[in-house]
Amino acid sequence: MLHLSAAEAKARAAAESADWPNACAMCGVIAAPKHVVAENATAICVLDRYAARRAHLIVVYRKHVESIAELPWSDYEAMQRLSWEACRALREVVRPVRTFVASLGSAQKRTISFPHTHVHVLPLYDGDERDRPAAVLTWSNGVFVYEDGEAEDLVTRLRAAWPAP
Repeated sequence: MLHLSAAEAKARAAAESADWPNACAMCGVIAAPKHVVAENATAICVLDRYAARRAHLIVVYRKHVESIAELPWSDYEAMQRLSWEACRALREVVRPVRTFVASLGSAQKRTISFPHTHVHVLPLYDGDERDRPAAVLTWSNGVFVYEDGEAEDLVTRLRAAWPAP
């Protein structure tokens, strides 16, 4: 994986933003999904393009809704089901010491954060200070992007380990 500084990643994301529907990266994920690991009628689970850690996944709601509180229970449940399944597949494939599951997103659009409802599923590998939430849930330390073939290989392995419904 290639490591980008926060400034490099923000510049790349800003350049890509012209292609995002509603100027929202999460809407872009839904409109043109890449590196899809799993999906259901409600949400899609993909490798994060700008990963905080190797195998960082995002579960994205298929509609542009900005607050979890606006979702019907059945849709929230379907998103959480994908998140749980992601944790199970990650455990088999990358063997993290822990996995964070976090619904994040800013109150308004920013270069690296969007109000569109989504859930991060972040495998942690170090078990030390590098795995504290403040160190993981930020671009301050830079991000990782996949090099040719890496994402496809990881998606194939995660799909093979995905729990059966």
